[in-house]
Amino acid sequence: MSEANSTPPSRPSILESAKSADKQVMFRWFFFGVFAFLLYQLLLILSLFADVIVWAASLTLVFWPIHQSVQRRLPGRLNSPAALTTGGVFLLVFLPILFIAWMVVVQSTQLYPTVLDWITVFRTEGIGKLVGIMPPFMQDYWQSINAYINQSSVLSQFDLEQFILSNINTISLMVANFGAVTAGAILLGFINILLILTLMFFCFRDGERFLNWLFGIIPMSAVHAEAVALRVYLTVTAVIGSALITALIQGIIAMVGYLIAGVPLAVFFGVLTGFCAMIPVVGAGLVWLPIGIFVFTQDTSWGIFLLVWGFFMVSLIDNFLKPILIGSRARIPILLIFCSIIGGANVYGVTGLLVGPILIAVLLAFITIYRESYLD
Repeated sequence: MSEANSTPPSRPSILESAKSADKQVMFRWFFFGVFAFLLYQLLLILSLFADVIVWAASLTLVFWPIHQSVQRRLPGRLNSPAALTTGGVFLLVFLPILFIAWMVVVQSTQLYPTVLDWITVFRTEGIGKLVGIMPPFMQDYWQSINAYINQSSVLSQFDLEQFILSNINTISLMVANFGAVTAGAILLGFINILLILTLMFFCFRDGERFLNWLFGIIPMSAVHAEAVALRVYLTVTAVIGSALITALIQGIIAMVGYLIAGVPLAVFFGVLTGFCAMIPVVGAGLVWLPIGIFVFTQDTSWGIFLLVWGFFMVSLIDNFLKPILIGSRARIPILLIFCSIIGGANVYGVTGLLVGPILIAVLLAFITIYRESYLD
């Protein structure tokens, strides 16, 4: 009896076990291969909306405490609190941006036909007639430049009028394309704002359930997943909060400069400068630069003062103050924040101002998890 029980298993059972193990390995490769392919295709589809998703998710995190307060006043409802909070974000954030964009468009429409008229006059009647229709301050500067050119033995040989005539077609094409590019940018910006608001509504309504579902499928302990999420939350709120504080300070500094130079409506233009400072890339220069040029046409010394004040005291402070504020609130070294902002903007454009610090924050969180879970 003992000999019968100790007999080795038959060959067919060993082969069946090996075949079953091979099938499981093949299934894993097949499943995860298809899974990775589907994820890659999904990322390709969503890449068109990457900027919209990043800004919608970031603004949702910033205004999430307000949404929770609204939700507590409307218990048992999902759509109404989400709609109210989204409407509040539109009024606080996007409505001022739309107003500033509208002012820029109005000014551009006034400048566009003027430049076209100048080009037409220059083509038909030459540079002398063109100088005659320019503003007086431009005529004075042209006469000074022309006198300097005539006195120079080297520059007097250069025919400026012929040079402009040879490149007038390129200039005309640039001016003509300016209107189309501006209209396209405005339309694209308006569509992006609608998409951001729509996505924010669903983030407010279903964001908490989505995060719980995401934490449930991530192959990471809940403590570590929450630590990474907390890092992202602190970084996003620090980036946007520091942008608001920096814009406020820039508006105050600009207002002081306007008051010193005697600019009318200095308080209004200071507030407008603060709002424009929140717009990436162009920033406060949308306001102080045209004001400085206008004052320069009236009074050269005060115009130079405003241009220097706007560049060094208003716009340049953004590059130093914002990394300090973000680093202190997000608990990230200032040098890393500065590099992530500049590098993120270089790689991802305007959205990189957010993506860069977020990537640094997630990387630091993973390094902390690695040190706690593996090195010890």
